[in-house]
Amino acid sequence: MSVEVAKQRILQRVPLATLIGETVALTTRSGRQVGLCPFHGEKSPSFTIFDDHYFCFGCRARGDAITFVREMQGLSFLESLRYLAEKFGIDVPELEHPTHDRAARQMESNLYKICAESLSFFRERLLASNGTFALQYLESRGFTPEFIEKHQFGLSPQEPQFLVNHLLRKGFAIKDMITASVANSSQYDNKAYDFFNHRLMIPIFDMHGRAIAFGGRCFGDEQPKYKNSRETPLFDKSQVLYGLHLAKEPIRRDRRAIVCEGYMDVLQLWQAGIPHAVACLGTALTIHHLRRLAALTPRVYLIFDGDRAGRAATLRTVSLALEVPQTEFKVVVLPEEHDPDTFVKEYGVAGMEQQLQGAQNLLEFAIQARLMETHDLGVPDLINKEFIPWLQSVDDPVRRQYLLVRIAELTGVPAADLEEKVKPDTAVKRVAPSRVEAPAPEAPRPKVQELKGAELSFMGHLFFSRPGEIDLDTTEQMLKTQLELDELWLDFALELSKALRRNLVPSELNKSHWTSLVIPEALTLIERLERDAPLYITTARQQQMEKLAKEVRRKALKESLARLKQNLMRGTAEEQREILAAVARITKELNAAAVNSGTNP
Repeated sequence: MSVEVAKQRILQRVPLATLIGETVALTTRSGRQVGLCPFHGEKSPSFTIFDDHYFCFGCRARGDAITFVREMQGLSFLESLRYLAEKFGIDVPELEHPTHDRAARQMESNLYKICAESLSFFRERLLASNGTFALQYLESRGFTPEFIEKHQFGLSPQEPQFLVNHLLRKGFAIKDMITASVANSSQYDNKAYDFFNHRLMIPIFDMHGRAIAFGGRCFGDEQPKYKNSRETPLFDKSQVLYGLHLAKEPIRRDRRAIVCEGYMDVLQLWQAGIPHAVACLGTALTIHHLRRLAALTPRVYLIFDGDRAGRAATLRTVSLALEVPQTEFKVVVLPEEHDPDTFVKEYGVAGMEQQLQGAQNLLEFAIQARLMETHDLGVPDLINKEFIPWLQSVDDPVRRQYLLVRIAELTGVPAADLEEKVKPDTAVKRVAPSRVEAPAPEAPRPKVQELKGAELSFMGHLFFSRPGEIDLDTTEQMLKTQLELDELWLDFALELSKALRRNLVPSELNKSHWTSLVIPEALTLIERLERDAPLYITTARQQQMEKLAKEVRRKALKESLARLKQNLMRGTAEEQREILAAVARITKELNAAAVNSGTNP
């Protein structure tokens, strides 16, 4: 009821013609404002604004202010209400979460300001004299000066506290910098350090064009090559698609979206003249991503790198696609040596359009990809271990039957035989729920670094933790600030923490629980941890994990120190001074850590 009250207040106070006039050129005819319909191509205006709604006499599109925002921007109903309320200054306390008080709103406002100020800072550093090498790098990738300016590339400095000190001078609090993921905290000297160091900076915006996070690309062989902001109150990777704030209008207009694996792919496609591209940000496609795209277009192309196509088109993606049946999903597989970035530079727009025209239906591609990776004699096991559990997970009987028939057609196994195995009573007799086997782990991707040493042990303790055994707030803080995990491993660790918050024991969950949430390498890791379970028996798990986190932090500091010393002789006099200052700070932190732990630095 409260949402309905908010809705009516918004509709009463939003000037419909003003809202639509920002997108559609309106003229007055017979006392009413009209324009060319934004929902279909037309030469004579038939899109008409009435007092409380719009109507197109050509395509019959009809709606109010909320409908218009949803259709034009791909927002959900509640997102549209909040967008209009903010845009037109309408007070809607009914939409506030009970815990979202004034202090929380103030913090959110501070985070937006920090991201905006950080964006300006990174851009200024790129254009400064010591940013010339970064500009040359961008130009070597084929980006024009106009494109660099328009898309607000930046540069993070090598000095470990340059941005932090800049933001302090602007009056921002360190705790808010850390929350915004532009800074990291150090437990050794109670100082904050820049989250990004010496990286090409790519801003990430929300649907309204506000900076909410950043991606950093290294200039050499440093790992990880790409580093994204941590998740924050503004930045949820499961919700955000890179570039959608700019791509949404071309997507809606041309009725197609192109999903890539990285933002450099998107930027190259944009520059080549293909403005419909967006990218996931260090995570797999989620139902939120797909629903956001489905609100804008009836067709979505998924572009996979040639060497990762089979692994990327997972059955999970198909399951998600079934939840948005109004949209058709197609797969584009580039030649093995290419990604969208390199392909469009070599073959141009015409070559990419040819690839899109030859795209394959997602369902058929996913099933055929798994079949092609499997020897003929292994197909029965593939059906039993992957296809049958997947079919059993589909609740809608109509969808399940459709999938069953398609799998029967593609595998040659009679549909009746598959249907018999999918029956719930048959599944129970075949294997107890707690012992259902997970799909066989797929081949590890080179880009995902194998967990070793202290990072592996930390993950093991987290996996075997029980609710209440560890402080989850402290653990998540260690994960985000002390353990330098790959983005995908960090996602997995946070999923373990989420399970504990729901009073679940990660190590006792069925493996099928993880297959829809994590990367394939995580299943291999789980099997390894289960084999090594005795190593993780302890009565002091929290202390063990804190000790491991400190060990990882010391290792990272030593590696940073070694890299800085290697770069010392190659830099200019100014760069050498900056490097020496960074060496002194890191050495001080290492010495402090050694004193606290009683070890040698």
